[in-house]
Amino acid sequence: MGRSGAGKTSMRSLIFANYSAHDTRRLGATIDVEHSTVQFMGDMSLNIWDCGGQHKYLDNYMNEQKENIFGNVEVLIYVFDLETANKDSEYTLYDECINNLGKYSRDAKVYTLVHKMDKIPEADLKEAKLDMYRRALAKRSDLFKPEVFGTSIWDNTLFHAWSQIVRRLVPSMSTIERHLERFQKLTEAAEVVLFERATFLVVCSINTDKGAGSNKYMVVSQAIKTYRNRCTAIQSALQSFEIRNRDFSLFIEPFTKSTFILVITTDPEIEPAVTKANIKAAQPHFQDKLLI
Repeated sequence: MGRSGAGKTSMRSLIFANYSAHDTRRLGATIDVEHSTVQFMGDMSLNIWDCGGQHKYLDNYMNEQKENIFGNVEVLIYVFDLETANKDSEYTLYDECINNLGKYSRDAKVYTLVHKMDKIPEADLKEAKLDMYRRALAKRSDLFKPEVFGTSIWDNTLFHAWSQIVRRLVPSMSTIERHLERFQKLTEAAEVVLFERATFLVVCSINTDKGAGSNKYMVVSQAIKTYRNRCTAIQSALQSFEIRNRDFSLFIEPFTKSTFILVITTDPEIEPAVTKANIKAAQPHFQDKLLI
């Protein structure tokens, strides 16, 4: 949900329809509500409603269709346009969405994306802007505790936000994390990351360096997805990816029917063939036991 031109359809197309950031320039305005169903992590279906942001549609959502739009909602993602000239109008629409959500879907999760953050070049100014939105939204959301992300289609921030949102919808996430950590210990890997196969969003990551951030995985996610799209353009397919040097060995392999796995080893005594054999040996366990 959000005003017209905020970038809702662009981000949906980039994440779920394999568009590049440049491709989104040819997208037109959304007419009314566009429904799409995405299979995610096996048997989980994401029913995504992309709501057009023109005034005539917004009035309809908030009045005649409010029970249909806001009923049985699991997640509301509200997109703020950083470039909007009328902040008060943005907040008014957000308030209406929250009020209707409180009436019809009190258990929903709320995430807000402050979009087009690439318009602010300085990192400290970006964080200051996000803090401003966090403070403003905290005052307006008594029932819901919205999580705020700064996003742009031109960097990895959009992948980070959507990875955080979608992974919290996976009901067996704690079990997946526990089994992935066990796999990491048994294989003596330095890092293990699970990517969703279609979107290449980061589902889960285990790192022996507890202080390391996950930002680099978002960079890998975006880079591999871009590379896979280019393979598709020449009627080829991404089978696997491997990098080896004196510091580490990196493997990206198909894992289960709905995931890819990234494994990084830093011990030079661990042969690459052994790591690949361990990945293959673990596949049936994750496929059959965890149903992913």
